[in-house]
Amino acid sequence: MTEMPNTPTSQSHNNNGHVTAPLPIGSRTAGTSGAKRGASSHAAHNAPKHAKEPAKKHSDKHPRSHKGAAALGVLCCLLIALYGGGVFVFSRTCYPNTKVAGADLSWLDRDSSVERVRDAAEDYVLEVSGDGFTWTYEAEHANEVIDAARAVDNVIAHNEPALWPVRLAQALMASPEKPANATSTNAQSGKLPELDKIELPKTFDRDAFLASLDAAIEKFNATRVGTFDAAGAFDPEAGSFTLSKALSNRKLDKDAIDRAALVAVSTLAARVELTERSFTPLAGGATEQELQHAIDRANELIGTNVNLKMGGSVVSTLDGAQLAQWITFDEALNPTLNTEPVGQWVHELAKTHIDTVGSERTYTRPDGKTVTVSGGTYGWMSDEARLVQLLQDAVSNKQVGDIEIPLKRSAATWSGMGKPDWGAYCDIDLTEQHARYYDATGNLVWESGCITGNPNTGNATPTGVFSLNAKTRNSTLIGLDEDEDGEPDYKTPVAYWMPFVGNAIGMHDATWQSAASFSNPKAYTWTGSHGCVNLPPDRAAALFDIISKGDCVIVHN
Repeated sequence: MTEMPNTPTSQSHNNNGHVTAPLPIGSRTAGTSGAKRGASSHAAHNAPKHAKEPAKKHSDKHPRSHKGAAALGVLCCLLIALYGGGVFVFSRTCYPNTKVAGADLSWLDRDSSVERVRDAAEDYVLEVSGDGFTWTYEAEHANEVIDAARAVDNVIAHNEPALWPVRLAQALMASPEKPANATSTNAQSGKLPELDKIELPKTFDRDAFLASLDAAIEKFNATRVGTFDAAGAFDPEAGSFTLSKALSNRKLDKDAIDRAALVAVSTLAARVELTERSFTPLAGGATEQELQHAIDRANELIGTNVNLKMGGSVVSTLDGAQLAQWITFDEALNPTLNTEPVGQWVHELAKTHIDTVGSERTYTRPDGKTVTVSGGTYGWMSDEARLVQLLQDAVSNKQVGDIEIPLKRSAATWSGMGKPDWGAYCDIDLTEQHARYYDATGNLVWESGCITGNPNTGNATPTGVFSLNAKTRNSTLIGLDEDEDGEPDYKTPVAYWMPFVGNAIGMHDATWQSAASFSNPKAYTWTGSHGCVNLPPDRAAALFDIISKGDCVIVHN
């Protein structure tokens, strides 16, 4: 038995589980060329496809580029379509937050907008106001104040549809209260057209509108001086000059307000707010800064604040309010305080507030009778010359405090002009022919019938408010020498002499008068005195004991 060569045996398994025999040994060891070719040919024929050289792969860039270009084209078409649609829409539609005549036209087309504007204009009211001025206009019909179609067309005409993305963004960002297309109306003459350039509907009565507005302006201006001066710039509440008080004297500029009001109507704005340019300027057009500088300098001149006192009461005050009337400004707005008017001011003060001597007074007697009397010598009387000097010094020194009014004559109390300024007084009623003495509290402490001067002989007792000049016992009354015989017309001794008009006329006892005459209110017409007040002896004595020198004696009808 022949032994076979010991050669390895191998098998291979494919992926399908089949067994593949290995190539014969001889095929790898044959030495002839033919065998070689055969073997080669067979190997070539049976070689697996994956053993071949792989083919080149094509790049995947080109397919993706085509897809991106296609998408971009589609997007561009959409954007163009969107833009074109927006141009079309906003050529006939209002942007959001668009208002005309107070009507919201957001996203409305032209016809709908016109209808809404007409509805809004039916209730149109215009108010012109500011700085205390108010005037109102109310339209009777919508077509009186607006051509709704024209107004809407004007809005749409300014839409700029070619720029609608920008304009839309602006509109959306605008506040509903202050739309992007809203027009604020004020009275600034430099920014408003002339009256004849303001377009309004033909149905609008321009003349009647302006006549009513101008009448209100003129009425308002009548309360203002329209100038810059110290008196007008002084604020009594602040006690100083202030810019706000100075500006309160400005008059309204009719032309500026007329134009602002007509512009408001043309746009159907609901209000015209007055501005700085609504008023005529002060001091030739001086700026507020220049006015403030002048005011500051004027305030440096009015430091004086003194109370004028008399009888323990404040009669008047000299302060900035009064001094302001004596300050003037030159063309350069430099202030000057003139103290010359102090003299006239003191004179008027004395006449109206201080000097009661001879003035008319009214009082009610405790028994209820109201008496009005003037004349006489009793009361207050100032020393005007001394007071003027005191006040001029006070102004120069910017004095603060009290000044006692220097007097030539004083009374018991000071209660103001026209009022009683006495304490205890003797009331002599010529009509009643009765005398009464009241103490300072108004209590009746003495009274008596009396006989006064005979008016039929030219000897009527003078009326007025007097002071008792003296109290004298056992005096002789000596008359005038009217008959020119070299001797007094009479020499009459009296026990109680109480003069109140110099030393010539007074109250005294009259022993020669009958008791019946003192109780007859008509007796003075035939048995009257030479002007004195005759009293029964016992009543004269009683009065003499209680009355004091300086007491008030009032003689009245």
